[in-house]
Amino acid sequence: MFNTKQFAWSNLEIALGGRVLTGARGVEYTSKKEKELLHGRGENPHSIQSGNKTYEGNLILLQSEVEALQRQLSDDEDLTDLDAVNITVAYVPKAGANVVTHILKNVEFTEDPRGMKQNDKFQEITLPILFLGREVV
Repeated sequence: MFNTKQFAWSNLEIALGGRVLTGARGVEYTSKKEKELLHGRGENPHSIQSGNKTYEGNLILLQSEVEALQRQLSDDEDLTDLDAVNITVAYVPKAGANVVTHILKNVEFTEDPRGMKQNDKFQEITLPILFLGREVV
């Protein structure tokens, strides 16, 4: 029987350095491959040529999670100084079967932004990331 049930946010577990991030508010990640059309004689392309791959995304965390990461660093460092770490994104259905797991390899943060506005009830921080590849297990 084919299951058409979709994963929901409540099915998602995000772990960084072996610890599940309970203060995670979102995650986005993508792999990109440079591609361009190769033209020769005539107006239509002859083929599609490809080049390098890149991997990037965003991890959206509550301030408490960001501060927990910050505590791993010295006072004069920020999250861009954090050593590369794997991030595991697991889509876990309530029944526990057919778990889909993506491991983002050697993730590094490229920015360490902070900010709040009047009447904010909490601080949500979007951390841009780069990584070396994605493994599906």
